Formats: sequence, C-alpha cells, structure tokens
Amino acid sequence: MNALIKPFFIRIPFLIALSLSAVGANFPNVDDLPIQNEMPDPFIKEDGGRVESLEGWTQQKQYIRAMLEHYLYGTVPPLPKQLEVETRDSKTVFDGRGLRETFILTIRRNGLSASCKLVVVRPKAHKRYPTVIKNDRVAFDEELDEYTQFAGEEAVRRGYLLCRFEREALATDDKRALRTAGVYPLYPEYTWRALAAWGWAHGVVLDALDQLGLADLNRIVATGHSRGGKAALCAGIFDERVTITAPNSSGTGGTGSYRYFEEGQRPQSIKSHIGNNERWFPPPYFTFAEKEDRMPFDSHFSRSLVAPRAFLNCHARQDYHANPYGTELTHKATQVIYEWMGAKDKIALHWRDGGHAQNIEDWTALFDFSDQQFFGKSSPTVFNNWAYPNAKLPFSWKAPW
Repeated sequence: MNALIKPFFIRIPFLIALSLSAVGANFPNVDDLPIQNEMPDPFIKEDGGRVESLEGWTQQKQYIRAMLEHYLYGTVPPLPKQLEVETRDSKTVFDGRGLRETFILTIRRNGLSASCKLVVVRPKAHKRYPTVIKNDRVAFDEELDEYTQFAGEEAVRRGYLLCRFEREALATDDKRALRTAGVYPLYPEYTWRALAAWGWAHGVVLDALDQLGLADLNRIVATGHSRGGKAALCAGIFDERVTITAPNSSGTGGTGSYRYFEEGQRPQSIKSHIGNNERWFPPPYFTFAEKEDRMPFDSHFSRSLVAPRAFLNCHARQDYHANPYGTELTHKATQVIYEWMGAKDKIALHWRDGGHAQNIEDWTALFDFSDQQFFGKSSPTVFNNWAYPNAKLPFSWKAPW
C-alpha cells in the first residue's frame, strides 16, 4: 500500500537576494558594459569600489547573486511551503546490504501542482545519512548503467544515501517545448529557466528527505553531470544547506569559462546554445553571444557564492567541449577567494583521462572528497593536480588581504 505523508510547512532556507533582485532591471544591457581584457574581478562592488573585508563580502555576495539571476539563471522563487511525498515501492538491493525506495514528490501552489519521481538508495537502517542528491534525466524504471550501479553500491558501502530525481518532470529539456508544464505554471511571476528550476529542485528534494527523516542536514552533496552539473552549481549557489557543491564536466554555464578555451578545440560558446539550449537560460544570457568580453562575470563568480562551503569539480582532460582549459583557469581564480576566506582545503578539482561522463573514477573522487570533508578521512584520490600547470592566469587582481 502506498504511504502518503501529509503536506507540511517548512522554513525557507533558499537564500534569494530579496533586496537586490528587484534591482535586476537596472543591470546594464550588453552594449553598455565595458570590454574586459582579463577575467573579471569578483571584488568590484556595484558602486565601482572594491571589497575591503570579509564583512563586506556578505553584501558583495548579494550583488553577485542578483547579477547571476539577471544574466544567467532568471529570478528564482523560494522553496515551496506545501510539499507531499508518496512512497511507491521499496526493495532490498546489493545482496541485501541496501534498500532502494521510490517516491513521488508533489509541489502545490496557487491551485496547481507538479510532480517528479525520486529514487533513494541507502543502507537498510532507517536513520539520517550523509546525502548525495543528483539531478538526472533517465527513466528510473530502466536498468541502471554501470556508473549509476557503482554509485549506489558505493553509497551503501560507505554509509551514504544517494538520491536521484527526475528533473525533466519539473522543467522540460525539450527544445521545442514552451514554459507551460512542470513548475513554470506554479510560479509565473519568476523568469527562471530549466537550469535554475533543476537547481532549485535540489532544495525541494532535500526538504522531502528531511521530512522522511533520511537526510543528515549537516552533510549534503549536490551533484549532476553536464547540463546537470550546471544545475548542481546553481543548487549550491542558492541553497546554503548544500555542504558540498559538486558539478561534473559542466562546461559553459557551469564551471567552464565563457572567455578562455584551449587553442584548437571547438568552444562551447554562448552562440552554440542559440537554437539548441534556449530553454536553459533567460534571454539576457544570449545577448552576450560573440560579446563574451563584455560579460561582467565569469564562472569563478558562480563558485565564489559557494565559498567557503566545500566545492568539488570533476572533469575529464579530453572532454574538450566542456572546456577543461577554461575550467582550470576559473578554478584557480576561485582558489584566491577560498584562500582569502581561510578555506583553501575546501576547494578541489579532480582530473581524469577520458571523455564526457560521470564515471566510476568521478564517483570515487566525489565520495573520497566527501569522506574527507565530512569525517576528516585521508583521501586516496589526488586533487588539484593540474592539467595545464603552465597556463598563464588571465587576471591581475588579488584578494583584499
């Protein structure tokens, strides 16, 4: 018999810059922005001055968050007040060592609803676990691929809960579709697109797992691969309950640079998204096509909003379309911010050989980094071992020491 957990009312930890979101209309259009000949300085304030202290960074984070809402994500709503979780099935897995549970999560607002499926794999005892939430596109009734199978077994072996949710039920990934299904009709006053909706959904899923008594709220990982990595980065930006933000090979709109690409490789430019991925971003994003040098930010701004919480980026050296070169450059720029905050051990980049996937090596690195951050365990995985050690850093700014 299906068990229906009654709707509940929750606190809203989803941290929107309420004081600055309304200012979004005042952000300049692309042709009114200056050309920047190096990677932008994240310490430059709205008034043109510069952050001088950690206390000043609090206001700067609000400004950068509002900037990214305007140009990159669209405006994002707070988490829903009303949420229902219905248990669909439960069975033992991995030779009886783990439990696989399927739930239907339903969001209600203004007389409308949107639902998605989520699947939890965990050890059998009913208690709170360190939790990894991954946004995913697969149909969950299909057989698991070897990487997902490994991730589930590894989660159970290490005492974690792994949750995958069906992101496309909440915001379609069909480039022909309009904003008429999923969560969009519930929040018509917001300008968000699919990446922000999927990132926001990490927080909704976390609330569901909290309600079920399964998530350790002090040990939460948000992850995803490719476009899902872009969404996982968004999750870490807007929900500060995310302890480790872990995008995997996320490319442009994620951790890849908008400006810097390895010579001779096909860039994933903003122009390449036009006609293909317009459901991911709001209209202002596309105005920067072939004008990326006027962008007032690069992807180190996104990572800076996660600091000083832990951040892991896994990437493949030969995944050129996801821009490994630009990913490493912006990662090193973000390290300046983490070091300034006294959190240099909380940011990591892991390289492997190969192509576009979140494979066994990536999952192993994620669990090793999580064990390190959550439990102080030494990691057999080596992080921050550079793929481009001789690359010149394209910025001259420094932290306000």
